[in-house]
Amino acid sequence: MLKHVSNSDGDRHEAESNSVSIDDIMLQYSSRRFSEAFEGGFHFGAFYAFLKLREQEIKNVTWLAELVTMQVSRNLPGWNKFVVPFKTHVDEFKQAE
Repeated sequence: MLKHVSNSDGDRHEAESNSVSIDDIMLQYSSRRFSEAFEGGFHFGAFYAFLKLREQEIKNVTWLAELVTMQVSRNLPGWNKFVVPFKTHVDEFKQAE
């Protein structure tokens, strides 16, 4: 998981950087794990995973709203720095590990 993390150059703005931080990797990993909770049987973990994935959606909307208010150019890589919840399948998760 850590092999995908790049060294951050502290002077660049997050919306302008194309590098992947440890926070981005951890959000993707947790999104995969929470999405995997729906593949199992009936258990309370699915409710917890649903709430956590909804929180991730709120974070995505907040991130995009901040980019709009800062009037960031649409060509910058910051527009692609969001995690799509509810999209991971079990086969993709097993290949990523």
